[in-house]
Parts: sequence; structure tokens; C-alpha cells
Amino acid sequence: MKSASTDSASAYYLPYHEPAIITILALTSFFLLLNIVSYTLDLLVYCGLVGQIALGVAWGTPGGDFINTETQQTFIQLGYLGLLLMVYEGGLATSFQALKNNLFLSAAIAATGIAFPMGLSFLIIEFSNATPLAAFAAGAALCSTSLGTAFAILGSSGFSQTKVGILLSSAAMMDDIAGLIMVQVISNLDGDSFKVVTVLRPVFVSVGIIVGVALVCRFVIFYLTVWLNKKRHQYPESILNKLCAKKEFVFCVHTLILIGLITGTTYAGASSLTASYLAGASISWWDNEVPHAIIPQGERLSEDNGARQNQENLSDNFQSDVSCHDSPSFTDSPTSHICTIEVSDGNIHIDNEITGVFIFETYYFQVLNKILRPLFFASVGFSIPIAQMFSGRLIWRGLIYALLMAVSKLVCGLWLIRGKSSSPNLRNSSYYAAPLLGLSMVPRGEIGFLISSLAESKGIFSNGNSIVGASSDVYIIVTWAVVLCTIVGPVCVGLIVRRIKKIESSFQVCPLGIWGAF
Repeated sequence: MKSASTDSASAYYLPYHEPAIITILALTSFFLLLNIVSYTLDLLVYCGLVGQIALGVAWGTPGGDFINTETQQTFIQLGYLGLLLMVYEGGLATSFQALKNNLFLSAAIAATGIAFPMGLSFLIIEFSNATPLAAFAAGAALCSTSLGTAFAILGSSGFSQTKVGILLSSAAMMDDIAGLIMVQVISNLDGDSFKVVTVLRPVFVSVGIIVGVALVCRFVIFYLTVWLNKKRHQYPESILNKLCAKKEFVFCVHTLILIGLITGTTYAGASSLTASYLAGASISWWDNEVPHAIIPQGERLSEDNGARQNQENLSDNFQSDVSCHDSPSFTDSPTSHICTIEVSDGNIHIDNEITGVFIFETYYFQVLNKILRPLFFASVGFSIPIAQMFSGRLIWRGLIYALLMAVSKLVCGLWLIRGKSSSPNLRNSSYYAAPLLGLSMVPRGEIGFLISSLAESKGIFSNGNSIVGASSDVYIIVTWAVVLCTIVGPVCVGLIVRRIKKIESSFQVCPLGIWGAF
């Protein structure tokens, strides 16, 4: 009778139970090690995400199974929220001015980084039981570039604002957009059949949404902002002006843009990750490309204590102009943001005081950096069949495929090679710039793991002869390639950067030549 009443109560609420000490210890050690290992590996070889994936393997079902299945499922869902925020972060870091100045070369590099992995992936049919559809899915997984790894490399090397840095970040973003479209393509594929409309629909929907958002920003948001600026200048004491000066209000607007785009794009049939990137990029465009209000000096610029404190901290450092510019990667510091204060004619022009980057760092950064991002990479580890990866017949196949996929990205550096020149600066610039760019494109990271996991769960990698409960051979081969590229790529880049820095300090000349110009 008691059991029946308990079951009846459970239908209306979830009874609270104190977790066992084993559960507490497992979760505590899991979260602590996720952050400790990530910090250590990022410091040494720029690949903290690999450590988090390894911890997911060790603590999850493939390894010790210290975390129960229900909790792992919850972590997967929370980790996907982290992935959405990571892509949104990449959108916020988009520099449209740099993108416009190097658009054609960046597009050529990005197209090379997509076409070669897709083409070479069909060679996997020769040394595995892969079908053409499986080869396509493998190429989709390996055509992306780890945006987080690229930004980490640029930030730690100091090459963020150089020409090679701008080309790398722009090409990596384009490759990631292609990868995000591939996520939806793979999600719609069926392991037993292939329809052209299945591939074309998310592609055209994604392109349509990108074009639509661009048109709305240019012809609606731009002129709406100009109109609002006039109203704010005419009525500086209005509620509208006070609201726009509050970071809490801006946070709500940015969050609504993010959630609204994700919801609409998902229902339209495109990837929610594409929507996350577009939300961040559109906010970055608004911050940097749209004129903002000029408020008369002496007016109350903001009632927010944080904004006033930020202005006071900056006031000691400027005479007539103050500028502080952050690099495209803002994950290393939770306090950096872009701002420009100009004093002239009795007016104070505050440009981008409360930017998308500032809002992200104030409200999202800590929870993403310490919890959601680690959970995403750990959740990737939950799905890696580590015990099956070390089968002798699959290791050599994985190594060969990883080598092919590394070469497919290395060729991107060929775009920086110039012909013979009488100028030593031009002649030597390709020696380091080309491999630096090519190797920086090699890490696949989160998008590669995501696409391969989706393809495996959809049965695309399986040929129908796989053992029930076991991972397919193609999935293991692709996993080897993603893991090795993500680990080896940053290590090789670190060695090149160290060599460049050594030459620069010894000879007072940048070995990157024209590609190292700011």
C-alpha cells in the first residue's frame, strides 16, 4: 500500500533524496579535473579540450562508468548549451572590416579547406567497408576547423591582428559555417537511403537565413538604430535612453536575439548552431559598424554602477582619446572588452561601451568556461568507443586517414606562397607563414566530433554487418583522425611559433614578412 502511494506521489513531483557519497565524490572530482586538466594542457600545447574529452571517456560509459547514465544524458544536454554559446562567442569575435579587406583570399583558403577533405575522404572506401554515403559523412566531419583552437593559437602567439592571423580566423569561421550546415545535413540523412533534397534543403535554408539576417541588419536594424540615436539625443532623460544605458537591458535584448534566431532557424530546418553564429555576428556588426548615440557631457550616461566604475578606471589613462582594443579571442580574460571614448566639443561619445563581448563576459563567460564548455567536450568523450579504437586492424587505418586529413588542410597554406622575388622580405615570408596557416587549420575540434557522432547514431557509418552494441569501423577510423588532428596540429603550431619568436628576437625581423604586417 505504501509503495502504491509513493508511486502515485512520484507522478506529481520528484521526491528529494540525498546523493550517495560515491556520487558526490565522482561529480566533485569530475568537475575539478575538467578545469585543472584543461588549464594545464592549454598552457602547454593549446589543446585543453582533448583533456576534457579524455576525462569524459574515463568517467563515462566507455571507461570507469563513475557517472550514471541519467546524469551523463543530462550532461550531454547541458553540454549542447555550451556548444551553442561557443559558436555564439565565435560570432561575437567576427571582425567585419578585416573580413571585407581579405574576403577573396579568405574564401579561397576556406574553400580549399572544405574541398580537399571532402574529396580525399572518398579514399576511405579503399581501406574500409565504407559506403559512398559514409565517405561523404566522414568528409563532412573533417572539413571543419576548430574555431576555439584557432583563436587560442592566435591569442597566445600574438598574431591576432597580423594578416596571417586575420586570414586564419576568417577562413576558420567560413569552414565552421560550412561545418554547421553539415551538422544539419547529417542530422537529416537516413542510414538506409539518400535523397538529394535531404542535402539541399538545409543548405538552401541556411544560405537563405544568412542572406535574410544580413538584409534585415542592413536595411532594418541600421536605420532603426539611427532613428533611436536621434530620439536618445533629443530626449536624454527619457526611459528609452535610460534603458539602453543599462547592461541588464542589453543582456535581455542579446539573449532574445540568440534564442529567437535559434528557435526560428531550427523550425525552418537549418542548424541551431548556424543561428548561434549569426546571432553573435549580427551583434558584433551592430557594435562595430553602426553609428551610436552621442550624449551631451554632464548628462547621466548610465545609472549602472559597473559602467560608471569602468569609465572611472579608464579616465586616468586618456588625455583626449582613449582606446582599448581586445584581440579576437576573449576567452582568456573575463574582464576585457572593446571601448572607445572620445572627448571633443563638450561632448562625450561612448562607442560600444556595452558591447556584445562585454555582455558575454559579464553574464555568460564564467558559466560557459567553467561548466558548460567542459561538459560539452566531456560529453563527446562519453560517446568515444575507446576500447574498440585500439584494435590492430583499425589503428593503422586511422593513422593513414588522419595523415590524409592533415594534408588536406595543410594545402591551405599554399595560398600564401609567392613566386620568386628580389626582396628577401617577400621571398622568406612564405617559409613560415604557409605552414603556420596550414597547421592552424588542421585541428578539427568540437564540430568534427559532433558530426561523426551524429553520423554514427544515424547508422550512416554502419554497413549492416556491424555487431549490435559495437561501433562501426568507419566511425572509429574517423574518430582517430579527429583526435590526432586536434592533438598534433596545435603542438606543431606551437613549435613553429616558438621558432618565429626566436628568429624575431635574435634578428629583430619578423620571419612572416608581409603576412606578419599589422
